[in-house]
Amino acid sequence: MWRRSREWGLERRRARALAAAPFPCPRWALFCCLLLFPFPCPAGPFEDAAAAYRRGDYANAMRLYQSLADGGDPRAQNSLGRMYLRGQGAGRDYRQAMKWFRRAAALGVADAQFHLGEIYLREFGVEQDLVEAARWYTRAAEQGHIGAQFTLAVLYTIGRGVSRSPLKAVYWFERAASQGNAAAQVQLGIIYGAGQGVARDSVAAYKWFALGQANARESKLRAKASQNMNRLSRGMTPAQIAEAQRQAREWQPVPARGGQS
Repeated sequence: MWRRSREWGLERRRARALAAAPFPCPRWALFCCLLLFPFPCPAGPFEDAAAAYRRGDYANAMRLYQSLADGGDPRAQNSLGRMYLRGQGAGRDYRQAMKWFRRAAALGVADAQFHLGEIYLREFGVEQDLVEAARWYTRAAEQGHIGAQFTLAVLYTIGRGVSRSPLKAVYWFERAASQGNAAAQVQLGIIYGAGQGVARDSVAAYKWFALGQANARESKLRAKASQNMNRLSRGMTPAQIAEAQRQAREWQPVPARGGQS
């Protein structure tokens, strides 16, 4: 009788211990492992097409993009337009490029809108139409497309396709520069250094030259930023240079959106 009571007590203590354990049963342990190590998500058709494009398998990429584009996928339509524009996977075909860019642009794809601007500006299979180019650049720029913002700023600077406006040029250069576009940063340095459409500001000019120099990929653009910065610094006080350098160090880019082209 005493032995049964003792065994019964041991069973109760064992049951309490199991209940207090962090993983009371193998099923819970398996569930927690699944949470910690989720299964990888399978790639979709668009990702398959993009992967084929990245590895240079243009024929397969075009086939996959074509199927998706026919089904109304705006990303695939834009990608297909780029391939026709560049002659990848098939011969260069500006008419097909424009067709697919127009479809994607109508669905709000900023990169497609930018490329339509490029087509009308650079006469890719059409007569140059700067007004139409500016219209498409504006739509893309408003969505945050860096390339469109920069080109639109240039058009406002020279008054082509739009009325010349130094203020609007500065606005769009600043939008592109804030996302890290080095060419726009160097141009802002020139604008603030000379007071073109804005009050002359040597500190702001130096800051933008420094950022342009740091962010430029092309050696020619880096050299341009450096030369302008050195020339500007000759007329600045040490305190002004220190302040400009501080602003450049603390500057943070706005997250890019809408494309980088």
